[in-house]
Amino acid sequence: MYANVLLIHSWLRWFTLVMCIGAIVYAARPPRRDSADLPGKAWDVYLMLAVDLQMFTGLVLYFGLSVFTKAGMENPAAALHEPAVRYWSIIHAGAMFASLLTVRVARVLAMNAPTPELAQRRRLVWFIISTVVILAAVPWPGLANARPLFRW
Repeated sequence: MYANVLLIHSWLRWFTLVMCIGAIVYAARPPRRDSADLPGKAWDVYLMLAVDLQMFTGLVLYFGLSVFTKAGMENPAAALHEPAVRYWSIIHAGAMFASLLTVRVARVLAMNAPTPELAQRRRLVWFIISTVVILAAVPWPGLANARPLFRW
């Protein structure tokens, strides 16, 4: 079960990153003067879906299947001193939760903006922040807690 959920979580990373890029590209476009809709509003929804699915599979791993997070929950003090356990139970999970929040913040701030231009700017800034947080917390090859780019 662990291997299957980890496989799904790993592949969802790419879907999420593509949605991040798409949302940023459309948020960078200026709003059309003849339309009340913001360009790329559907990308917001797809990005939220991708981040939600990624978070769901991550939470299944975090609370049910991962040996790293089980060790971290059993002895939190020791987790802080063990680099691999600290990364998976605190750093990775915390950063990804932060990215989920930044995507939601972008959406709410854009929906409550007084002008379409401000809504676009807010979306762009917060989607970039979210993407940077995601990229920083992914266990890329070559890092201490590296994982393969593509699981099979």
